[in-house]
Amino acid sequence: MAVELRLREIRTGETKVAEFATVAEAEAWLRQRPAFTEVLGPTRSSSIGAGDDDRLRAAMRPLDDEERAAKLALDQRAIEEHEHALARERAELELAEQARREALRDADPERPMTIAWERGQGLRHADPADERPIPDVVTQAVEAWVAERNQWIHPRRQTVASAELVVWPGPVPEGEERVQPGGQFEPMFGTPPGEG
Repeated sequence: MAVELRLREIRTGETKVAEFATVAEAEAWLRQRPAFTEVLGPTRSSSIGAGDDDRLRAAMRPLDDEERAAKLALDQRAIEEHEHALARERAELELAEQARREALRDADPERPMTIAWERGQGLRHADPADERPIPDVVTQAVEAWVAERNQWIHPRRQTVASAELVVWPGPVPEGEERVQPGGQFEPMFGTPPGEG
């Protein structure tokens, strides 16, 4: 039975796969594991039984002090690179968000709003780049929409927990409704007092 092990060079982070014809061959190699070679485990394609897996783990030469220090340094570099990548991604997202915000300042103020509603939290823009104040007519339309859905689901001992809707904040175009069709909501079990 062929055994494939995933390996990592501790100083460089380079990974590779070592293949052995038998478990016994892999076991012998693990006892003499080359310096600065970390064994990450079998590949997914290896069909090693639980007993053989334990046998291979027990055979593996442990890392010495120098190897442990190199592994710690490699892992720390990986953490720092990950943190830097996240910081770059956050900065790019912030720039894109700022550009959208600037573009929307010149957009039609009467365009539909995408509104997020959450029980006990009220309304907010689902699009954080939309800085328009939410008018009373939108609040009233969303609350009426939620109340209607509550009537549908109260018989099932549920109530609306959150919703996302698209709503016209100003004049409603002919043939349209204030709250556009297709709004989504999430129910929760239990009907709050006063809504039963």
